[in-house]
Amino acid sequence: MNKVVVILKIIFTASTAFLLQNIFPWWSAAVAAFLIGFILYTKPGSSFLAGFLGIAILWFVWAFWANSVNDGVLATRVAAIFSLPNNALLLLITSLIGGLAGGFGAMTGSYMRNWLLPRVE
Repeated sequence: MNKVVVILKIIFTASTAFLLQNIFPWWSAAVAAFLIGFILYTKPGSSFLAGFLGIAILWFVWAFWANSVNDGVLATRVAAIFSLPNNALLLLITSLIGGLAGGFGAMTGSYMRNWLLPRVE
């Protein structure tokens, strides 16, 4: 596993998803991860890790920022709706859901690249 490529995939996935999510719905994060997983080929497991971390970090930072802007009022109310003990757990669950969407999107992109353009080694 080339660590530099995985780190680049994390950065590119997060930045592409950030740009797409300002225009399109939440699921555009998975599309961004798919595109980066397709363009920058690594093995599917490495692609999953890069997509997961890229989107999870992005969504955690975004949720933390939104939580900080409104002094935690919204996150506390949403956490109460889901019977969560605090809003920090809500932020972690949010990043986990985004990470899974990004990870599976990137892994699908890697499999699609391998299927369409098989590597000869």
